[in-house]
Amino acid sequence: MDEIIILLEKLNFSKTEAAVYIDLLKNSSSNGYKIAKNLNMSRSSVYSALDNLYNKGIVFLMPGDSQVYKAENPSILIKKMKSEFNETTDLLDFKLKSLENFDSEERYVNIEGYDNIISKTKELLLTAKKEVYINTDINLNRFYNELIEISERGVRIIVFSFTKVNLENIPIEIYTHCSSSCEGKETRIMLVTDCEKTLVADKAPHREDFLGVFTDNVLLTSIISEHIHNDIYLLKLKKLYGENLINEDIKLNTMLENR
Repeated sequence: MDEIIILLEKLNFSKTEAAVYIDLLKNSSSNGYKIAKNLNMSRSSVYSALDNLYNKGIVFLMPGDSQVYKAENPSILIKKMKSEFNETTDLLDFKLKSLENFDSEERYVNIEGYDNIISKTKELLLTAKKEVYINTDINLNRFYNELIEISERGVRIIVFSFTKVNLENIPIEIYTHCSSSCEGKETRIMLVTDCEKTLVADKAPHREDFLGVFTDNVLLTSIISEHIHNDIYLLKLKKLYGENLINEDIKLNTMLENR
């Protein structure tokens, strides 16, 4: 019986309530005086427990003038408790996510170091539900397991790169300027999942290691998504017309173009 009492306590029964409920199950029905005598407890504590159990719908009064109680059928009780628990957790999940969504656009996380960038990329990939956009010269085989997993879930994976991308057995849409072996240094990554979250990181010439930022800011995520799309559009136009369409007539002669 001690084990049952411990289990009931985990389900928000007090020790006295658990003992009273068990006594009622064993004796079919009883009043507070008999229960107190069986359990060797004070009548006041037993009556208090009975009131609490009655208010929770765990015990009920038998018809008649005497205060005779009967325990709810265990199967019915457990089913009811499971239903209430599920309803409560579902509501809590909704409420907590509402709070998270409210704060999400203000969240920016700085990430320093190559290994940390790789780790965050893997974590972010696994959250994808519909689409992933990637612009990187990092070897995508480092994310092979994650890419396999999300592709099996039906996630669309779109990659733009200036280096050769060779991933077998993964349905990836690859757009690259590289037609042969052109492996180079790993210097940057831009990643967007479901147009909701983005990671941008690079290893600039003046830094020894990678530095990046993760955010679910809608504007920045949209900007990075558009950047990757535009890279692909320009590549497809170059292949379609056989030349680079960004010529001197198009350029703006800005610091960005001239650096």
